Amino acid sequence: MLGQILVNSLVLGSIYALTALGFSVIFRASGVVNFAQGEMMMLGAMTALLLYRDLHLGYAPAFLAAVAISMVAGLVVERLAFRPLLHAPHFTVLLSTVAVAQIIRSGVRAFYGQELASFPAAWSAAPIELLGLRFTLLGVGIVVTTAGTLLLFLLVFAHTRMGWAMRATAQNMRGAAIVGVSVPKVYAQTWAIAGGLAAVGGILLAPLIIITPDMGVIGNKGFVAAILGGFNSLPGAVLGGFVLAAAENLVGVYISSAFKDVIIFFLLVLVLLVQPDGILGKKTLRRV
Repeated sequence: MLGQILVNSLVLGSIYALTALGFSVIFRASGVVNFAQGEMMMLGAMTALLLYRDLHLGYAPAFLAAVAISMVAGLVVERLAFRPLLHAPHFTVLLSTVAVAQIIRSGVRAFYGQELASFPAAWSAAPIELLGLRFTLLGVGIVVTTAGTLLLFLLVFAHTRMGWAMRATAQNMRGAAIVGVSVPKVYAQTWAIAGGLAAVGGILLAPLIIITPDMGVIGNKGFVAAILGGFNSLPGAVLGGFVLAAAENLVGVYISSAFKDVIIFFLLVLVLLVQPDGILGKKTLRRV
């Protein structure tokens, strides 16, 4: 049973990890926590559903179009809710992202109501048994997608001009501007990438649950996962997602599902007390 719990945790943890990566990418580049990331996931899933079910696009075109539209939505959020507050206190920016989350959720509810809808999976959800463990191609696909996304971001941040510009801007915005980095462009790219990443996570999550305007609450789990692993560490964000999912499943099976939220916040408090920067996080000094 323990092995099966850990297998199931890999799939759930991958969804948490994709959400946490969205938080981490924006934080690494701008030092801001985007509390609208969960709602961006919901928006991506809803957009894919609209394109696939109502406009009768194929799965792949609907997927790619939804990701592109979500990237544009990320650009809009950056331009309207972040850039005008670039020099405002961080608390003001946080409140702005909370307001954006409510606008997205209420806007989708205004058009769709509390409509429940399902979305097809990219891979088969039929169970396969191997070595006494059950898994699905859908679960394997989600785990592989998460691993590939992490590898892609690591390569981008370490070996591309855009990644270097993001890292430089995060450490010293004025210094980056002095050496020729276009800070507004970096912020726009970062929020667009996070928007596309949210859409990927939302579309992969959609076959596992029912799509509703409130499915963006998954962002809370991603936020906790990012804190557990370390907000400034991409591998840490992924690790935090897996740790969170494993803790939830173990407590739900061996103790009670009623204690799932208890263990989440117990872990959060424990990590903040012992390692405030997260499991893999590092202390950083940000200059503006």
